[in-house]
This record gives sequence, structure tokens and C-alpha cells, in this order.
Amino acid sequence: MPTLTPFLENLPIPDVVHPKGSGSIKHLSIEAQVMDVQLHCDLPPTRVWSYQLKNGKVVKHGTGISYLGPTIEVNRAQKVHVAWENDITEFSPNNGKLPYEVVKLQYTDGTLPIPQNEPGKANALPDAGVDNTFDRMREPLRNLKAALVTHLHGGRTQADSDGWADDTAIAEQTAYCIYHGDQAATMLWYHDHANHVTRLNVFAGLAGVWLIRDDEEESLGLPSGDFELPLVIQDRNLDLDGAGNFTGALLHKTEVIKDPNKDGGPAEFFGPYTLVNGKIWPKARVEPTLYRLRVLNGSNARTYRLMLIDDQGSNQNTFVWQIGCDQGLLEKRLAIPPAGLVLMPGERADLLVDFSNHPGQQLYLWNTAEAPFSNDPSYVADPPAELNNLNNGNIKDAGRRPYPQIMRFDVKADTPNCIIPPDQMRQPSPNLIDNVDDATKLPIRLMALVEKPADPAIIDDIAMLVFWEYVENTPKTPAPPGAEIVSFTYVHPKTKAIIPAKQYWKAAEEFYDKLNWEIHLGDTEQWYIVNVSPDTHPVHVHLVDMYVNQRYQYTLTGTKRPYAPSDSPDFPIGKPDPDNEVPDWVVDGKAHLLEGITATTEQLVDPDQTGPKDTVRINPGEMIGVAMKFSPFCGRYIYHCHILEHEDHDMMRPFVIVPDWIPHHEN
Repeated sequence: MPTLTPFLENLPIPDVVHPKGSGSIKHLSIEAQVMDVQLHCDLPPTRVWSYQLKNGKVVKHGTGISYLGPTIEVNRAQKVHVAWENDITEFSPNNGKLPYEVVKLQYTDGTLPIPQNEPGKANALPDAGVDNTFDRMREPLRNLKAALVTHLHGGRTQADSDGWADDTAIAEQTAYCIYHGDQAATMLWYHDHANHVTRLNVFAGLAGVWLIRDDEEESLGLPSGDFELPLVIQDRNLDLDGAGNFTGALLHKTEVIKDPNKDGGPAEFFGPYTLVNGKIWPKARVEPTLYRLRVLNGSNARTYRLMLIDDQGSNQNTFVWQIGCDQGLLEKRLAIPPAGLVLMPGERADLLVDFSNHPGQQLYLWNTAEAPFSNDPSYVADPPAELNNLNNGNIKDAGRRPYPQIMRFDVKADTPNCIIPPDQMRQPSPNLIDNVDDATKLPIRLMALVEKPADPAIIDDIAMLVFWEYVENTPKTPAPPGAEIVSFTYVHPKTKAIIPAKQYWKAAEEFYDKLNWEIHLGDTEQWYIVNVSPDTHPVHVHLVDMYVNQRYQYTLTGTKRPYAPSDSPDFPIGKPDPDNEVPDWVVDGKAHLLEGITATTEQLVDPDQTGPKDTVRINPGEMIGVAMKFSPFCGRYIYHCHILEHEDHDMMRPFVIVPDWIPHHEN
């Protein structure tokens, strides 16, 4: 297998641009183009899709070359009109088709090497065959043309500019969007959001950073200019030619497990090569002082548990603090957990790193998270041994984390100089639930995250992740005949009283099912998200800030079940099956009626998840409560899992915000 040497190239920094124009409204034009970039100095050029500035003002030229779009910087409440142009046409290189192949490999769980850990498409399912022995999507995706929708992730955006997943712009079309930007200083990001192909368009390169600035942030005297670094972390795989050499082309490769005791294998993409700002394993030369790192997990599916280590592999997290998350500054700066900071796809972290204690040394940003990620306490990384393996050219990890290194910091041997800001970052956020006058009128919504297994008779079929969306069984919204009804027992977030056996009925599970959740403009709601799947999920709700205020273990009730093979023992729903990894709600390969959900043991909410967030994570076996205020805009919005392979396979649902003074469905 060909190899790449890490830390040979400098970290690229995209241009920083401001919108143009005078007055209260500014303008930008961004076009999606085909371009060729070098992801590593030992690779041939890689063809990608990229957002490029067409009309705007470059206020700070970047360094190096990256496929990432320019970093767009605006002030709070600065209204910006953006023209998103699709310039990927039949006259572009490769006739505007997807610039890489999408393949699946049949894989027997437990065998080594794991296909996703290696480059190339050896043993990929063919695009033609008989008796379901081929990949039905390989040929259509090879000829996929660019149909794009740009979403400003985390933006307070009016519905018609939010990037509804079906509002695609095809070649030579333009989407005109207005961004109001009336929100606290934070790091947002813009990326493609086209229905069923988000994973492919983002993988091709369509992403960039959007920064909002305000006076509160400015008053803190945080590191800025060359001492504020955007770090967009993504993973990729690469193709090989017939001789086993890198071609430079990207490769989206997933696995299909064919085992009667398994659920079809991970639909997610986990690549062996980690890129930061579009370069594989770069290095950054830094002063021995304080830096501000604006970190985004822009990967399709991979979770990172970030750890700073020295050249012996020793943990240096005591020199790192988190001061902000998705939607802006935290109330107080937080110490990074010794085991590392978990960052799932779509999540951002605003970090301060003190390099003054390491002049003349090399430090490494390291990933210690398993893939797929389930917050498994039995999975323990060993950075000292891993760094030693890296230095000796060995790959020891048997999971989907063959290369744990992310990037290297080379600290100059200058005189250290560092002033740490005070603990307090901003004033406390208002408690949304405490501000609800009548606890009995607080809307309570319920959803479950579930996994539908693959069809074992279809060789290229994959497990499908969905939301089971529930509606309260009331006189206004009665359960229709034959509906699956679940009894939900929870602790009220305001009164702390146990609410027993509240009845909900399952109303939807796929994106195009009926829209059920109509939310009044300005209302605060509490959503309960129950994860009955085997993996951790990052759930993103468009438009709003999310505040996680409850975290519980739960029990499920339902019929005991056998699962193929027929001699498997019965297991109660909610209990793991030691003989296989079949989701607990499955009976004979089909979704089974879930009859009861009960919150049990309360757990502490991770400090970095309390908010303000726009993407929250839910571990297997957990239920979280999330408070959100739905304002300032009306219209159709979306919530979804931000593992893009899950989102594209229908783990996404719509909701609508309506003014309460206009009669609508329930009236």
C-alpha cells in the first residue's frame, strides 16, 4: 500500500473576505467551480468542487492553496445578499460530473485489513452483474451532475434563504439568499445541503467558514489576526491506479457487511487521511504565545476526540481551554477533558491554546475517537505508542482509525509571552424553560433515533437511519386508526415532576412523510431525543439555538423477540444482544412496535453541550432534553442527523413555524 509522509506541508489559510457595498445591505457572489488542487506534496493534483469568490472584497489574503471556500467575515446584524452560482457545467472538466467514484465493498466483520483503512477500490462491488451481485448506484453516481443547495449552518436565516434540501440550482443557475446575521459572534459554516447527495457534494469540497463579529467578543482582547487560526478538519480516501500508485483522485468508499447476524454494515464514510483546511496532515509554525483556534468538524461521519500531545505522546490538554461552541462564546472558559474534546460532524469549538510552555518543541493534534463513534468507554487510545508507531512507519490500529495524527504545531524557540484571559467570557444566557410562565403549556415533543437493517438478500443494501417522529395523542391531534402508540414517562424540565405514561403516536419516519410539527412563532419548546441505535448521533436543528438541559438513561418496553438465526435467544427491547448487533427494536428484520419509553437514571450534561448549540450529540442508550425558542422567522425548516450518510438516507425531517394569530391546521 502506498504511503504519505505527514507534516511536510504548511497549513493553508483561506482568504478572508468582506461583502461589498455601501449602506445597510452588503453583497457577495460565490460560485461553485471545478478546480484541481494538491492535497499533499507527494500526490498528483486532485479534482474537486470548490466555492470561489466572484464578487466581494478580500481583506486578508490567505496562504497556500485549498479547496475550501473563502472565510466570509461579517459584523453582527449586517445584512448580506449572497448570489450562490452553480458554475459546474457540461463545459467544465469531466463534463461537470462528480469528480470521484463512489463504491461499496463487501466485508466480513472482524477481518483485517478493514477496507476503509486502505486507499483504492480493489474488491469494490461491480456496477453490473446478475442476481443482485452488483452495486446499483455506482454507475448513476459516476454520471452525477452538480445539483446544489447552499446552507449557512447555524445561521438565523429566513426560510426562503435557509437552503431547503430540494431547492437545488443546477448548472448555470443561481440561488439568491439573504442573511440577516443578527446573532452573537460565532463561527458558522456554509456547505451544500442538496437532498440525498449532501454527502457527495460536501465530500467533493463544497464548504467554507463564515465568521460573525460583535462588540462583546472584541472587548475580550482574544487572539486575532495571525494568532487566530481556522481549522476545518475532514477525512478523505484516495484512489489508486492499476499499479497501486496514487492517482490523486478522491474515493468515497463504504462497506457492506453480509452476515446474517449483522445489520448491513456502516453506511458511513470513514477515510484514513485527515485533512486540515484541505491539506493532509499539515504543520503550522506558531509563536510561543496564546492562540485562538476556531475548529470545525467538517467530516461526513467521523467523530474526533481532540487531544494535544508533545513529542513523547504525553497529554498537554492542560494548556487548552474551550471558550465557545456552535453558537458563540460560553459563559466561562472550560478545561478540556483529559481524554480529549469530542467533536462530531457539524460541531464547532472555539479554543485557546497556550504554546508559551513549549518553545522550540513540536506538539501534535491527535484523534483518539473510535469509528463509528458510540462513546464506548472500553475503546482507549494510546497516544505515546501511536506516536512511536507513526515515527517508525507502523500502523497498529485495527479499527477505522489507522492514522490518529491530525496536524503538527512547530513552536518557535522565542521568548515566551502569554496572557490568559479571565474565566468569564460573557453574561449568562437566559434560561428558556424558566421563562415559560405556565409549565402545563410548554410543548413537549418526542423523537427516537433508530436503525433499519439492510436487506440481506440485496448485496449492496445498507442499514438506514431514521427519526421516529411522534405526536401527542390529544383531542386536537388524535391517533389515527392503527397508529403505533408509545407511553412516554419523563421528568418535566421546569417543575421536575415525573410525568407518567403520556401517550404519543408515531407519525413519520422519512423525509417525505407528512409534515406533523407545527410550531408557533416565538414559542419555547422542549424536545426529547431518544437514541435506540448503536451509535452516537449529532442532531442539527435549523434556525435555533439548542440548550441541552436534561440527560437520562431510559428503559424501553415492548415484545421480546427472536432474531435470525431462529435459535437466537429472546432479548427484551432495550437490552443488547451479545450474539449479534441487530438493533433492539427489530423483529425478523422489520421495525417493531415500541410500546414504552421511561427516563430512569439522570446523568450530567457535558459542559460543552449546555449551549448555545445548533448541533447536539446523543449517545446510545441516552435520552436528552433540548430547549429551543423558535424565532425570529416563519416557514419550513429542517432537523436532521449531521452524519451526512445518515442525512442522505432519510434521517431528516421537516417542521414549520407559523404565527399563532393565523388559523392553521389544528383549527
